[in-house]
This record gives sequence, structure tokens and C-alpha cells, in this order.
Amino acid sequence: MIHAGVLMKLGAYASMRVGIQILPEGTVYWMPLIILLTLVNVLYGSWVAMRQTDMKYLIGYSSVSHMGLVTMGFAAMNLNGFMGAGIQMVSHGIMTALFFSVVGMVYDRAHTRDMLQLGGMMKVLPWAMVAFIVGGLVSMGMPGLSGFIAEFPIFMGVWNGTSMDLSGSEAILNPANYYNWIAILAILGIIITAAYILRAIGRVFFGEYDEHKWHDMRPLLGIDKVALVTFVVILIAIGLFPSIISGIVSSGVAPVVERVQEAQQIQTASSTVFDTVYITATNLVHWLGGA
Repeated sequence: MIHAGVLMKLGAYASMRVGIQILPEGTVYWMPLIILLTLVNVLYGSWVAMRQTDMKYLIGYSSVSHMGLVTMGFAAMNLNGFMGAGIQMVSHGIMTALFFSVVGMVYDRAHTRDMLQLGGMMKVLPWAMVAFIVGGLVSMGMPGLSGFIAEFPIFMGVWNGTSMDLSGSEAILNPANYYNWIAILAILGIIITAAYILRAIGRVFFGEYDEHKWHDMRPLLGIDKVALVTFVVILIAIGLFPSIISGIVSSGVAPVVERVQEAQQIQTASSTVFDTVYITATNLVHWLGGA
């Protein structure tokens, strides 16, 4: 839970604050290539999650897929993409904590995470079922929940990336030629996500409940219910009232986006090595100053 909910976001935040903010010219040069890797990350991670029967591994590979969307938002190199990436880090952190909490509660009572052995848990763990369904809807990007508020700006940012013409620069690839196709193909990840989440819900919580097999199954404790309700309320609140978090994220990513867009203009114009070194040094000074 700590790794998927917190540490993975630290890596993404560091890549934005250190890598992108200090070296925006390198960002403009490499991101058109990196976005292809993020597409593989999103789709391949989803397919691997689809093949899992262990609930813990399913959530783990799902996290890999969703974190690919964060990098994809960075690769969009516009405010929409960075906004979506920032909100996705928060939304996914809470969603993953909710998922792993449910998995832990089921495992603590059933002593197995194998979805092929579980079934009918809604009869004894209805709170866990509702929480897992809400987390699944967030993972799918369902409107009204935080997942939609995070993923929609990312896809819009990548789609709008086609207006970024770097044909006259030194960038490896030109986003204007293929970013719209990246956005379309990445949406397939949502379809695959819906498939493995619905399959997990059906196998674990629905179906026949074997009372003899699960004779020592005990209900959730009060503290368990408080944890689940807290996570669910946060995910719903962000989805219904995105202004709760959008202003904070916008103030943090706006300076980074500004420097990336300045780098785009520099790369499309004629510049010398000394210009690039000077701009990089200036960005480093601003970053050390907390800008």
C-alpha cells in the first residue's frame, strides 16, 4: 500500500520537479519518444493485470498501468496534461490504498487472495464489496469520481498535443504527427481496466458463498469501516468538487509548464549551445530558489 500509494508518486513528482523543471529543453527533445513508451506501459500493464488471479498482483499491475498515464500527461507538455497528471497522482494514491485495504481485509479472513477460490463475499463483507466497487469505478475513470477528473485532462492534453509542431526543432519526433493516435490508443486501457475490475468483482464478491469453507469468516471491525468510508468519501468529493484540488495542482504545475513551453519556442527558433546552457542554468537557479 505504501509503495503503490506513496512511493510511486514520489518518483513521478521528482521527475517533474527535478527532471522536467530543470531541463525543459531535454523534455521537449525526449518526450515525443517517451510518450510511446507510456502507451506501452498503459496497455501492457492492463493486459498483464487482466491475466492475474491473485488480487494483490492485479492491483499492483493496475497501478503500473495507471502510473503510465501520469507520465503520458507530462509528455503532453501542456497545462491540461500536467493538471491531469497531478490529480491522477492524488486520485490513484487514495484509490490504491482503498484497493489494498479491501484485499487485506479479505485475506485476513479468508487466508487467500486467489480469486478462483473466493466467491460470494458480499454476504459477509458488504462494506468491502461497496468500497471495492467504488475503487473500481474510479480506476475506470467513471464520471463523478476522481478518476475521471484525472484521466480526462490527460487524454485532452495528449490530443491537443497535435498543435505542438516541432518540425523545425531538434526533437526526435514531431508530436503534431501522431499525438492524437496516442490518445485514442491509450483509451483502450480504460476498456481493459473495466474488464479486469468487473471480473474481479464478479469472482470475489458475487456467486455462491460456501458457508462450510468460510465458516470462520468474521465481519469487519469498526476501524475497518472508518478507513473504507474515508477513502470512498475523498474519491467521491474530488470527483464532484474538483476545485478542492485543482487550484493546488494548477499552482504547482503552471511554472513547470511555462518553462516547457518556453523551451518549445527556443527549439523551434535558432539557438546556440550557449543559449541552451544559459537557460538550463537559469532554470536550476529558479528551482533551487523554490520557484
